[in-house]
Amino acid sequence: LRTRPSIVRGRSPSRRGGVRVPARTVFEVERSPTREDEASSAPPPIAEGRGGAGDVDSDEDNATRATNVVLLAGFESFNRELYEQSGRLLPPSLGPVSVKVFADSDIRGNASGEFATAVGEADVFLASLVFDYDDVSAVTAMLDSAEDVRTQKTRLIFECATELMEYNRVGSFSMASAGDGPSGPPPAVKAVLSKFSSGREEDKLAGYLELLKVGPELLKFVPGEKAGDLRTWMEAYRYWNQGGLSNVRSMLQLLVLKTRKNAAAAANAGDLSLPELVVTPATGLLHPLLFDESGSMAYASDPKSYMDWRLSSACAKSAKERKFPLAPDDAPRVALLLYRKHVITGQRYIADLIRAMEAEGLMPVPVFINGVEAHAIVRDWLTSDREVEKVNSGAATREPTYKPNEAAEVDAVVNTIGFPLVGGPAGSMEAGRNVDLSSKLLSDMDVPYVVAS
Repeated sequence: LRTRPSIVRGRSPSRRGGVRVPARTVFEVERSPTREDEASSAPPPIAEGRGGAGDVDSDEDNATRATNVVLLAGFESFNRELYEQSGRLLPPSLGPVSVKVFADSDIRGNASGEFATAVGEADVFLASLVFDYDDVSAVTAMLDSAEDVRTQKTRLIFECATELMEYNRVGSFSMASAGDGPSGPPPAVKAVLSKFSSGREEDKLAGYLELLKVGPELLKFVPGEKAGDLRTWMEAYRYWNQGGLSNVRSMLQLLVLKTRKNAAAAANAGDLSLPELVVTPATGLLHPLLFDESGSMAYASDPKSYMDWRLSSACAKSAKERKFPLAPDDAPRVALLLYRKHVITGQRYIADLIRAMEAEGLMPVPVFINGVEAHAIVRDWLTSDREVEKVNSGAATREPTYKPNEAAEVDAVVNTIGFPLVGGPAGSMEAGRNVDLSSKLLSDMDVPYVVAS
């Protein structure tokens, strides 16, 4: 693309609006019957869960009992229908699978008893974007209680409060604290992780996302059970982070394979290959008029590339053809921080918001992020005429991470995600954490900052 060399291809967003779904959905995906099944009497019923700590499961039980998967969708409750549909698409040869989807409103609401029971019976428990103090406290209590029932179940805690993240566990890999030591990844993992971030505390979570790109491939060459279990966790995280129907289905399939105890069932299911990861950039910029030459939606890789396109004759021509309102070239520029998962799932408000701002004479600079990189976007990609004046006069200094060849000047910043500027959804529940850092970033820019989630 000659006029926009830094724009990458993406997927066209769905025009469909939000859909109300039931508060909880339970369904089972049963394996296809074999000839042996047909020749024998009726198969034993599929169990919804396991018994107490003293129960001993036979290989026959493992072959017929459903693998219980519990998904807790916190801030991403808009993905519940996606989770349900992904579960229905699991290959029948995986055997019986029971998937239960809960929202954060179920943690302490009328369904709290059902949720607690499901957590206790889960072979796989996955929670995402849970950071409300009371919700985190309730979930951690349920997980602690579940230890009395089964101590080795798989837990995946994605981008939640750090107090909940330490419950991550796949096989021998765990983020739990060792004795009085700090919780988090093992020392060897922390050493690798340090190579993917600036070393600053506020950049460590963003470093996880960089590690996810290459970590699973690197871990292929690291011997040991813990490395294999860590790779499973990272692969599941990567599928979840990329989102979409195919990726979520692959994540569920991977976790069921990992959880299977019966050797024959695992060998049979092991022949199933996971679909290729469908990748959307971790960060980028979008606009309803931004398409590539094939007609697919495209994303700009940085604000400068986006502004080059936005002020181009190609953009003006596309707007005229589609009767799309555009603000004048000298209009105030407003950076929009958007949630990447909303972009992937085609939430309609994004296009509506961009169109409304253009129609009102404001030029949006829409940047989508995972949630943990908001501070990096403001620090490295955005600036203002006031900040430029301060730097030129010596009243302020640029951070070494600032990228002048990718940055753009803006007149205001609107955070539509609602997460803290530093830390995002995975920030600690500790009040006031990182306030000084956020204040410095915003005071250097000296432009209005609005949280409108």
